[in-house]
Amino acid sequence: MESKLLFDFKTNQLIIKKIAYIDSFKGKWIGLQERESVYLEELKQIAIIESIGSSTRIEGSTLTNDEVKQLLNNLKISSLKTRDEQEVFGYYEVLNLILESFDDIEITKNNIHHLHKILLSKSAKDESHRGKYKKLSNKVVANYPEGQ
Repeated sequence: MESKLLFDFKTNQLIIKKIAYIDSFKGKWIGLQERESVYLEELKQIAIIESIGSSTRIEGSTLTNDEVKQLLNNLKISSLKTRDEQEVFGYYEVLNLILESFDDIEITKNNIHHLHKILLSKSAKDESHRGKYKKLSNKVVANYPEGQ
């Protein structure tokens, strides 16, 4: 049994007006999302650069955030000459993979090893433990502006 709601003319007009308002709000919201997504993408890039810079400096890298940004903007795999550049590239690759697929990546030993393998994929110095747990001690280094 189908039943229709029957309203008087004035009520029908009021309902149509409310639906039109909701529809216009939806259009404005979509436009806002498109405009704001540019800012969100820009904030994401800033966060990525700062995260890469900070994390690789903990491991002894000397690249500044500006140098990390410049490297990523002009990235050519064949031009990764220094270990710092190789680490930045690996970190960037892993971070992008995680950001794109975090819902699908389970925290398992195999996945951690796989991410570690990608992280160190261009670092010749780390080939012996790429994708494996380290068996040697790890030193965290702090470098002062004077180089100490």
